[in-house]
Amino acid sequence: MKRVADVPVVAKWRDRIIRWRRSGLSITEFCHREQISQPSFFGWRKRLSPQRAVTRRRRPPHVDRDVQPPHFVQLPSPDWATTSGIQIALPGGVVVTLPSQASVELVTAVLRTAMLAPASEDRRC
Repeated sequence: MKRVADVPVVAKWRDRIIRWRRSGLSITEFCHREQISQPSFFGWRKRLSPQRAVTRRRRPPHVDRDVQPPHFVQLPSPDWATTSGIQIALPGGVVVTLPSQASVELVTAVLRTAMLAPASEDRRC
């Protein structure tokens, strides 16, 4: 039986890996400063990698394994919020539609869920 991780622990490790990427430190230096073991760091980094989600969904082998997760960009147009909604087309044909006033947190949660959902699920968002 597969073990399910505790949600706060997963969030803590996601945050930790993001901080490592932004820090410019080596994994050894970062782990020393955070007082965590390198094997734990490598295990969680692998477990939370976007490429692992791609592998579970059995994407074609031509998918670039070194692609970094997308970053959010502030839209420059001041009138974008007056449109009827935001549509985001994801790889594989999934289209996510959100209200124009959706928060960054909502957009992040919806995209993460859409990208990590197994391919066999109905993925309408």
